Order: sequence, then C-alpha cells, then structure tokens
Amino acid sequence: MPRHIFHTQIMFGATSIDFDGDGQFGPSDLRACLKTHFREILSLGDGHCFFRVLHRFLKKAKLYTTEELEHFSRVRSRLLGDGGIFPEIAYLRRLSQKFCNKIHIRKYGREQPPSDDAQDYAAPSQEHGLAMARQLKGTGARGYADSPDYEASAIVLQIVICILQSDGKWQVFPDDCLESGFGEKPIMFAYNQGSVHFNALEPNMEKLNIRKRLIDAIAKNMSITSKQSCTLTTYFFNKKNNIERVQKDLEYLKMYFGCNLDVAMEMLHIRLPLRYEINKTIELERKLMIVFSNETFIKLMTYGNVETRAGFKTAPDLMNYLKEKTTYLKNRDRRDFSIDEIVQIYLNGD
Repeated sequence: MPRHIFHTQIMFGATSIDFDGDGQFGPSDLRACLKTHFREILSLGDGHCFFRVLHRFLKKAKLYTTEELEHFSRVRSRLLGDGGIFPEIAYLRRLSQKFCNKIHIRKYGREQPPSDDAQDYAAPSQEHGLAMARQLKGTGARGYADSPDYEASAIVLQIVICILQSDGKWQVFPDDCLESGFGEKPIMFAYNQGSVHFNALEPNMEKLNIRKRLIDAIAKNMSITSKQSCTLTTYFFNKKNNIERVQKDLEYLKMYFGCNLDVAMEMLHIRLPLRYEINKTIELERKLMIVFSNETFIKLMTYGNVETRAGFKTAPDLMNYLKEKTTYLKNRDRRDFSIDEIVQIYLNGD
C-alpha cells in the first residue's frame, strides 16, 4: 500500500498514478511530470538545503523511527537555546557520511549495511558540512550535498528521491530504481534550482490527473506507446500545439534520417521553435553541412550520448562546436586537424 506522504494526506507511491501504462508510477512516468504539476516549498539557503528538504519529507511522511525521534529529543535537551532542525540535519548528514565511508548503519532504528560499491566520496565535503551542522551553523560550497549524499540517503532511509533539474530533466536515486522501478517505497520529490539550491516539491494530484488525460488522448490519436506519449506531452504540449502537425513532422524525421520515434522526438524538440516547416529546416541545415557526406550528416544529426551530451544538436550548434573544437585541439597539440578528424572525435564521445 502507498504511504501517507504529506500532512494534506496526499497519497503518493507506486500506485498513485500511471502515465506509461505499466500499472504503476515509475521512472518513465517522470517524463510526463513538470514543475507546474507540483507545489514548490522553499527551503533555507544555508548550504544544508538538501537535508532540510529530506528532513521535511521524512517528518511529514512520519518515516522517522521511534529511536530517531528519541535521539533528536535528547540532543535538544542538551542545547542552549533553539537549535532549529540542526539535530536532524546533523543526523542525516552523519548517516550519509557513514554509508559513503562503507561503515554499517546500525543506529537509532536504521540497520542498513552499505552496498559493496558504496562510493568513496570526497570526505572533506561531507565532514565540513557535518561539522557546521553540529555547530548549528550554515555551510558554504565546501559542505554542499552531492550525488553520493542523495544515493546514500535514498538507500539508508529506504525511499526513492526524484530530483527535478532546472533543465527539466529528472534524476532518480537510488540508481537501481531506474531498472527495477520504485516498488512500494515512499517517493520524495525535490527541485534542484540552478544546481546549487534545493526546494521541496509536493505533487498536485489534480494537475497530474489532467496531465494523464492529455497523455491518454495523445496516445490514442497517434497510436503510439504510452511511454512515448509521455515524452511527446512533455516536449510539445505545454503550450498550444497541433497533434496532426507534430505527427507529420515526426514521420518526416523518421523517414529522412532512418531513425526511431524516440530519436525523432529529440530532434524535433531541439529544433523548436521552428522558423519553417521541419522539412525546410532540415534542408537548410543540410546545406550548411554540405562539407559532409550524407552518411556523416545523418550520424551527426542523430547520434546521442547521455554522458557526453553529444548529438541531437541543430546544424548551426554543431558547426560552432566543431569550429571551437578545431581551434582548441590545434592549440593543444600544435598541429592542424581536418574537419573529418574533428567529427570522428566528436562521434567517439569526446
């Protein structure tokens, strides 16, 4: 059963809503979720913002163990004055640090050994943030949380953490949830503002249900899988768009480049807003890249790598990149590079 997550008694778990038709909420459903489908709760920007968001979630969801609550009470009894939520922040930071240092978590109701590949994180950052929290002080960039903290917190606390980036992409922790799904774990949502500050996100079920109806309509009209309709809805139907026009453009891209629907959606998305029809846009890009063979052109315009962020660029963007790369390599290696050499470097993920 999904857990009670927020004080408004909003139920959000794997069975709350399903966008992609697999019967439960999971990683692919996040493609359909935008910031407008949540209520953003601001957190204090004192360098502990991730842990403030985490604490708020655990408190509202009533996920702290009895032993942990008693521990917080004991700490407060020893403090002079109001310690705010620093006892909780220090505790959560310590859990994360211990996990990343491959030390078993056996304290205050948590019995969670680290995984075999627990990351040897940059200990000074975690150590500094923890020290500042214990002094009831904020921390600068030296103590900011980072992805190992997110991973450790999710695993130790047995929750799923979904972080919305400022570019609209989602990060999910722990990593294995991307393959195995969310299961019955409570789901925490957060917004990473500018990659330096975290605010909490609370799902707005009314808006999410409206989103689901839109996705169902698009899936029916275009006869595509629900997963792909999640992507389509995210990319093209935040403002006024015409389903027939989008479908026509996607079919043209699939035919011209010999690519699948997912690649066509990425390509169409990166070219919006279009000054011309999509076929005219591609024709102009092809003329700009006439120096390349048609085979190389297609590789450049369809190649994609998540880690290197290569591919799925417009022709002007690609040409600017190749020009800058040529200059950089020439200065670095003190020799001239041909455009074909630069292209191969690019396609190899450099």
